[in-house]
Amino acid sequence: MAKQRFGINDGYRGSVGTVIGYMWRGKWCLRSRPRSVRNPRTERQQMNRELFRQMVLLASAFKTAVRKGMHHNALEGHITECNLFVKENKQFFALGNDGRLTADWASVVVSEGEVAPVGFREPEIDSDNRLTVNFSPTLDERRGSNDDEVYLWAFCPEAGEGVLSAPASRRSDSVSMTLPERWMGLKVHLYGFVTDYKGRSSETVYIGMLEPAEQGERQEPCGQGTPSPYNSQTVVEKKLWHGICITNNCSNFAKSNSSQFYHLYGSELE
Repeated sequence: MAKQRFGINDGYRGSVGTVIGYMWRGKWCLRSRPRSVRNPRTERQQMNRELFRQMVLLASAFKTAVRKGMHHNALEGHITECNLFVKENKQFFALGNDGRLTADWASVVVSEGEVAPVGFREPEIDSDNRLTVNFSPTLDERRGSNDDEVYLWAFCPEAGEGVLSAPASRRSDSVSMTLPERWMGLKVHLYGFVTDYKGRSSETVYIGMLEPAEQGERQEPCGQGTPSPYNSQTVVEKKLWHGICITNNCSNFAKSNSSQFYHLYGSELE
């Protein structure tokens, strides 16, 4: 039964006949009421429900990033940013044999739009876990404004959390952030995107995965010769992957090589 607080001219919550009233982001809305509801509990149905449940949990962990990267498109589509994240990324997730979520991290979308992206270069990390990524102002023929803001999003699947960098101007040529100390020894996936003054975004650029050195193994110097707790994935990936991304668009390259970046969420990553 529907309820109203301020009389007949007010919006209502609940069902009236064949429609249901509800509020979404401060606006009163109506949707059709289902005539019948079936609740099958087949094995496949239960797997789909579990997959959706874990995707929603992951969307919550990505919330800080997608509120920046998907806000404009979510408003236009009358959907929340987290629901849009699930919609755009559902093809990149599946349940493993152990019932845990598996993800093609290189293809995950945290932003989408027509804003001109930037060309991210190889990340560098100093001894204080300060991550810096230099970038070229434009990646293709599209031109962006110097007032556009460039962001980094670092996500650690084993910790189940991510960190969004402070914005950097497109004209600054670099963006930095500090990784949590509790991530030392864990693998981190790094993404980048751009937003303009209207809140519109660029496509997501997967910068790569930061991987710690083997325990007891001498780590490569970073910065002024101080060992870093993180190293890039491989020398081959540094040279080939980075060069092709700058030339051909990073997201397309990542999708064409998605089998190389298929990782397990919530357990050890390969």
